[in-house]
Amino acid sequence: MLHLTPGPGRPLRLALVGAHCDDVEIGAGGLLLDLGERGALAAVDVLVATSTPVREAEASASLAAFCAPVRPAVTFWGLPDGRLPGHWDEVKDRLQRFAASTSPDLVLAPSPADAHQDHRLLGELVRTAFRDHLVLHYEVPKWDGDLGAGRPQTYWPLSERLLRRKAALLHEHYGSQRGHDWFGEDTFLALARLRGVECRSEYAEAFSAPKAVLGWPADRAPAP
Repeated sequence: MLHLTPGPGRPLRLALVGAHCDDVEIGAGGLLLDLGERGALAAVDVLVATSTPVREAEASASLAAFCAPVRPAVTFWGLPDGRLPGHWDEVKDRLQRFAASTSPDLVLAPSPADAHQDHRLLGELVRTAFRDHLVLHYEVPKWDGDLGAGRPQTYWPLSERLLRRKAALLHEHYGSQRGHDWFGEDTFLALARLRGVECRSEYAEAFSAPKAVLGWPADRAPAP
């Protein structure tokens, strides 16, 4: 359960799950930058399922920038891109071990409705590993045209300044991705502007939350 009171007096511990080295920052980079600036991050544990040495170097630097001033603890599995379903048993076992190694307030992961097989598998399995946590599934724009498939209904409002900072950091740290036609500031701002319209904000990142439990923090419970 996540008590929605982040801030200097109640910093959050996050668990971030990505199939690829840039997934987390694309899907939730604005949220991370916002929490970091507000002093609302206590600790960040990151799992990245597929990678190469070049991509790992990019992701390590990128995640450090997005999670500042907190230093994230990043685990790379090094599995092959596009082949996670062929490693189903290994993915499930490793994900269970990752979940047992952390105690997050909030888990951010790909959507089980994502068209990419790597994203989809992690999105399906993350809720079996994190049964007692709030899991928000982020979205990643791509050629497959699956935006909205997870029916996002949870929003994190963001300013244009933070969105441009997100895009600048992605461009700075992921040189291996700059040649892709979708990997650009215009794509990231366009999606965030649309999600902002949906929640009456300038910009926003959107998430799906198939199950959420609302409640009072123990120290602020209502009188019986």
